[in-house]
Amino acid sequence: MNSPPSIRWLVALRAEAKEIISQYELKSFEHEGPYQIFKSKKYDIWLIISGIGKVNAAAASAYLFLKSKATPWSIWINFGIAGFEKNYGTIFKIDKIISHSNNKTFFPSKVIKDKIEYASLLTVDRAQENYSKNYMYDMEGSGFFETTSKIASHDLILVLKIVSDNSNNKVTSINKDNIDCLVKKNILAVKKCLKNLIDLSEEIYISKQKPKSFYELTSKYSFTFSQKIALEDLLKKWQLLFPKRKLDVIINDCKDSKSVIIRLKSDIDETAINWS
Repeated sequence: MNSPPSIRWLVALRAEAKEIISQYELKSFEHEGPYQIFKSKKYDIWLIISGIGKVNAAAASAYLFLKSKATPWSIWINFGIAGFEKNYGTIFKIDKIISHSNNKTFFPSKVIKDKIEYASLLTVDRAQENYSKNYMYDMEGSGFFETTSKIASHDLILVLKIVSDNSNNKVTSINKDNIDCLVKKNILAVKKCLKNLIDLSEEIYISKQKPKSFYELTSKYSFTFSQKIALEDLLKKWQLLFPKRKLDVIINDCKDSKSVIIRLKSDIDETAINWS
């Protein structure tokens, strides 16, 4: 990847974050703020501990976005535990989130294909003991997703939940040690899932970059703002169609920005006609 992986983790509890911090060698990020933050010294990987609740999750997501200067290709992951009447200890990807307090419903992307199954999530305001087989219970998912969907690429937002309690494993029995055990049991699956997202992030990163020739042309010719937008789009198409052609030869006789755009568009249109 031309740019190192850019990842933002949000977890509610330190126990949920412990193994992630270890796996990615994250260090405490010194700052004056309301949340505990960890960051990789080598890579653009950040983790914030939000505390329990959707309001905290929403606020912490926005805070991390600003503090970490997240990019359009940053991956956002809400990772943690949840109640579910079945499959104790199993990890799920979330493809539907319902906020219990206001019935807002969100649909995270299902672009990632791996062995982790999908499940629905109901975000509640307090711990539940009447479990369902139809959806998981958590207290952060909707707040996280509603916020990150406004600041990140929809396909790069992931909610992962591990079943930590149900009618046979009471919520009152949850402690730091069994949370850590559940996370360690599923960490390999998490990393494999993340690898797929990193590949997708790279595609988005590449699509966001301006072609090198864009800067060369805008320094040579005087383009208006709207012409620069058109130029960037034409250059990306032109380079895909003609990877071996030399651009300077094609536009050598162009006298101004308008003639450059006309020449590029003409080449692209003629090739499209030939293909048909």
